[in-house]
Amino acid sequence: MSIVEQINDGIKESMRSKDSVRLNVLRMLKSKILAVDARGNIPDPEVIKLFKTYLGNLKEALDQFKAVNSVENVEKLEREIVIVQEFLPQALSHEEMEKIVKQAIVDSEAKTKKDLGIVMKKIMQMNSSIDGKAAKDLAAQLLPD
Repeated sequence: MSIVEQINDGIKESMRSKDSVRLNVLRMLKSKILAVDARGNIPDPEVIKLFKTYLGNLKEALDQFKAVNSVENVEKLEREIVIVQEFLPQALSHEEMEKIVKQAIVDSEAKTKKDLGIVMKKIMQMNSSIDGKAAKDLAAQLLPD
């Protein structure tokens, strides 16, 4: 079942169970898809990219609400983030990410942090679903100055 079909089924189920928060998030996800293609005919990898971008926006807003101690908004965004993550592939463990980053450093023959761009390009070729920010931070730690 494609992600679009899962969202459509989730919308129906949320309407039946009267879960308004979940319903609103699923409708937002569907609107993101329909903004790209009016018929919703988007392959799953493209949908995942859209959702990752949206998830990043949610996390950024969450950080801002935490900074101003807006407890109600923080709780709402945390629920939204959990729902969006249901439709994304499982994140890599730290060990798996470290293995990919180390392999990318070896493959790209990087010597210093100046080669970070080359390493990141190699990482994204090896695994496009990896968290880019976390991978960049890890690569920066592993590369000498």
